[in-house]
Amino acid sequence: MILRSFTQHVKDQNWFAVGLDFMIVVVGVFVGLQVQNWNAARGDRAEYIRALDRLDVEINANLAMLDMLDPQSAQARQIVGHAFDVLQSCIESKENRKTIDNSFGDLSFTYGLHLQRNALMDLTETARLLAQQSTIERKRFTEMLFNYNFLQQEFDFIETQPHRNPLSDNPIIGVGAVEQFSGKYYGMEFSQKRRRAFLNVPIDEACQNNQLIKTFYIWEVLQAEIPTLSKKLRQELEATKALLEARQ
Repeated sequence: MILRSFTQHVKDQNWFAVGLDFMIVVVGVFVGLQVQNWNAARGDRAEYIRALDRLDVEINANLAMLDMLDPQSAQARQIVGHAFDVLQSCIESKENRKTIDNSFGDLSFTYGLHLQRNALMDLTETARLLAQQSTIERKRFTEMLFNYNFLQQEFDFIETQPHRNPLSDNPIIGVGAVEQFSGKYYGMEFSQKRRRAFLNVPIDEACQNNQLIKTFYIWEVLQAEIPTLSKKLRQELEATKALLEARQ
């Protein structure tokens, strides 16, 4: 329609009408581009809001894992620590032997944490999402990712290092009857049958066994780091959660 009108006006040498037609085309293109840009910006903003919602869900999941980790690891440290003291006493008794043997289940198991981080990675790596962030938000998410990386390395180390020299490699550890064992690991409940480990030498001999002493010591030193790491991680999670809540 515009093209036919424009052509006719040129033939008629109606230059005012030609100019008017040209302006209509220019304005139409400009308005179309503005609408397109507005829709794109609106879409980017909506995607950013969804990314923040995903981050909030992720933070809550990590906090829930910490809520499970803290009491479980504390209980294990108490059991192993008490057994370590009893072992070092070198005093033979039925009760002391039971305390040491009962600690082997926890001594063979280590606690760590595997962080959920997909939403945080999106927010720190996706250009569309980065463009929507304020300076404060970008700084918070960057710091959070840095601390995530550091803390995950620490959690991985304290979880895997004690298994390099497992308790079962020690010749003074015997293996007995099959028992039913149940527990929780990263929120998953499990139950399995496994053989019970026990001391097959007197306690006054076991307390001189350097390999066993090191097994207790390494486990205790590394697992004792969990409260500090957990506290730092909880601070990171709560700081970011406070920022998200302030936006609402």
